[in-house]
Amino acid sequence: MIHFCPNCWSEIRENVSVCPHCRYDLAHYNQLPYEDKLILALRHPIRENRMLAIQLLGDLRSRSAISVFRSIIREENDFYVIREVVRSLRKIGGKDSEELLSALRQHTSKLVRDLVVQK
Repeated sequence: MIHFCPNCWSEIRENVSVCPHCRYDLAHYNQLPYEDKLILALRHPIRENRMLAIQLLGDLRSRSAISVFRSIIREENDFYVIREVVRSLRKIGGKDSEELLSALRQHTSKLVRDLVVQK
């Protein structure tokens, strides 16, 4: 099984306590609340893991995730990842989510624009 540092996402051995790449203390990670771990997972190198984190943050209605979702929307080209962000923003609701959804109506991808218009 491949293990990744939850801070820099470099591959690491299973039983290390400090990432040899970025010096992140993995014991600190184990103390983080679940929501914070999911927010870190939004940068995971495996797309399916990112998408699962997006879905779970939406299920939790995590307002803390909205700023990271904003970055994902700016940087991401994968329609399916953006689709999960849209679904989660709808679950989270509120002014910040609505602003991001509204901004997506101007996205360069017609698929994304059509997705945001659908309810």
